Amino acid sequence: MRKRFQSNRKGFTLAELLIVVAIIAVLVAIAIPIINKQLEKSREAADIYTMRQAASAAIELYYAGVKDSATAQAAGMKWWTGGSVSSYNAAGAYHPGSGKFYPTREELTKKTSVKAYGKGTTLDGGTTFVMGNPKGAYAPKEDYTKAVVMVSIYPNASPAYVYVYWKNNISNTQYVGGEKETNIPNYSIMIPLN
Repeated sequence: MRKRFQSNRKGFTLAELLIVVAIIAVLVAIAIPIINKQLEKSREAADIYTMRQAASAAIELYYAGVKDSATAQAAGMKWWTGGSVSSYNAAGAYHPGSGKFYPTREELTKKTSVKAYGKGTTLDGGTTFVMGNPKGAYAPKEDYTKAVVMVSIYPNASPAYVYVYWKNNISNTQYVGGEKETNIPNYSIMIPLN
């Protein structure tokens, strides 16, 4: 004789499964904004790190003797004149991969095929960084994804200083966070040198 064994199977009811799915959905809904904010904070930190790298490279160039057209050109920068001698400056676009400067954003794009390297988006990660500018060096609510870091060295100013800021490189010539009327960046690093 064959005996039949009845298995005592227990499973989840449909209601229990729906409750589990609802709990998981709530947890995911809570986690996504937190994860996005942390990712944005990382992007902003990367952008600030790039600014600090550029500032450090510019300070080295200043102490190496960048003070006129010939020395600026030798450093890969452009020498800007106009106004008083104290406003003359060596300026250039910074390439974070090589640590080199290029005279213009266009030259950076042409010689390295880098169009933009900013990471921060309009999502506010809450990063604040102030260095020589009361408005701050970085605006966390601005879009940096189309921008590159620009540097200016003012060797004849009293005191001499380095100025670091972001400028859009794709379809827009405005500074990131700058006034549209004056084309001046609101957010920058300004480092006095002597």
